[in-house]
Amino acid sequence: MQAKWKPGYAARALISLAGVYAGLMAVGSDAAKSLLTPGLYRVEVRIGLPNVQDTAAPMVLTRCIATDDLESGQAFFVLSDNPLKNCELVDYQPTGDTATYRILCQGPNMGSAVAVFDTTDRSYHGTINMNMGGKNMTMSETQVGKRIGDCH
Repeated sequence: MQAKWKPGYAARALISLAGVYAGLMAVGSDAAKSLLTPGLYRVEVRIGLPNVQDTAAPMVLTRCIATDDLESGQAFFVLSDNPLKNCELVDYQPTGDTATYRILCQGPNMGSAVAVFDTTDRSYHGTINMNMGGKNMTMSETQVGKRIGDCH
């Protein structure tokens, strides 16, 4: 038995699919925006070394976080002065109130890192766990950021 073709069925199906597609696109583009409100942030950065109790004093800085930084992952990238700062951010996943990514360095003694950041609309807290490659050294960078106003 063959189903009867009803006029307008194809048009309604296309309109429905277009609506679903538009909805999915909106969710994808809003994912990074919902992580954090763009603006000026005060960020405290702490370096952690395994088996070392006394590390350097925390670094405090202000930085402007733009929508582009949230979409690319640069809002949560390395802020301390270390070699991984020049490596590639990959697998960035902004979902809900969490952002995760990895860092991969090129070369024979490539370093790497894994990062997890928890966010609210006006603050974030996260840690980047780093392996410095051929140096057989691990360390972490913890960032705590709070929105203090608009960028100028």
